[in-house]
Amino acid sequence: MSIPHSPWAQKLKPSPTLKIKAVADAMRQAGGEVFDFGIGEMNPEIPLPTNIKEGIAKALKEDATHYSPAGGDPELVDAIVEDLGRFQLNYSCEQIVVCPGPKDAIFKAALALLNPTARRHRLVMLAPGYESFENIPMLLTGKPPILLETDAQFLPDPKKLADLLKKDNSIGAVVLNSPNNPTGAVYERPLLEQLAEVIAHYPDIAVLSDEVYRTLYYDGIQHTSMGSFLPEQVFVVGGMSKEVSGTGLRLGFVAGPREVMKTLEIIEGNASSCVNLPTQKGYARFLQEDSNLEVRHQIRGELCRRRDCLLEHFASAAPDAVWHTPKGAFYFFPDMHAYLGRRTSDGQLVESDHDLARYLLQCGRVVATPGSLFQRPGHLRFAYAVPLETIKRGMAQLGAALAKLTRREPPA
Repeated sequence: MSIPHSPWAQKLKPSPTLKIKAVADAMRQAGGEVFDFGIGEMNPEIPLPTNIKEGIAKALKEDATHYSPAGGDPELVDAIVEDLGRFQLNYSCEQIVVCPGPKDAIFKAALALLNPTARRHRLVMLAPGYESFENIPMLLTGKPPILLETDAQFLPDPKKLADLLKKDNSIGAVVLNSPNNPTGAVYERPLLEQLAEVIAHYPDIAVLSDEVYRTLYYDGIQHTSMGSFLPEQVFVVGGMSKEVSGTGLRLGFVAGPREVMKTLEIIEGNASSCVNLPTQKGYARFLQEDSNLEVRHQIRGELCRRRDCLLEHFASAAPDAVWHTPKGAFYFFPDMHAYLGRRTSDGQLVESDHDLARYLLQCGRVVATPGSLFQRPGHLRFAYAVPLETIKRGMAQLGAALAKLTRREPPA
């Protein structure tokens, strides 16, 4: 007899991005070049800032490897509060909890907010959206998120959100993610104001605002946080992973209403004790020294160059694709429906975005993530925090592979 385990946990889907990374890593190990646009990670192309490394090394040399308070090392919490102020957000130290990564922060915030026995226990997820927003409510409540589709430019319609909240009183939280993964879309200030106006009518509904890409805006756009409109309802999530190329260091944080943050700190203390102290020290030093955001703006500039390069070469590689210029993060999410229904040179039908991603991998050694894994079939996600040469050569490979697809029927 096997040991029974949670039926809710059994419904979880594996992380699609980590699965794609495993495929790309296996191809590299087998030999040959791989044009990898699969994983949302800057390192090693854009390395971790030196002062973070120095801060971590200094902490280790000084044997700063003990527990910190559950909510975070006081030096780091102070630095986060000061840094949030640079984004027009006013929080006290008691309103911050540091967690082992932004994904962990989102999970623990949802754990503090979603009570499966309460009337309001469902989570609204904007589609397409990040994988964890789909899995976390299933694990915590046994129910999937309520999907609210965005428009062709991947922006939410405030009226549709208003209609949904009006008719469904089981909703307890709404997740927003801007700049967005997987689309690169940005919710600019006028849109956020409209969304806030809708949600303000429901003071018992929380907002999880995933702002891990808060410094990665292009074309002169300025970051606006949902927390500046609804401070008593919004839980702002940030961290090292995307801002400073610290994905493997696993440090995130939540800023939110004081009473719930007390609960979140207790959850953190029981589940993880604390985040490793050397990383906290390294991030604290970085935030203190990057007070003018100079390093983060340099990173943004490097990514913008890659975005522009990708768009230029993709336009000629995939002339039948439909796409919008991403305004933030480091993802490109074109509509590839025009290439579905075509056949490979050996007569195989490309029916879905999964088929297309598989074909590009086999024919061009180009790694992209199927859009259906983010609730938007017919699209592909390209993560472009890679070398410029990889972008140029990868798009050439993409173009060559797509050009081989034909609309002809197989021989009788």
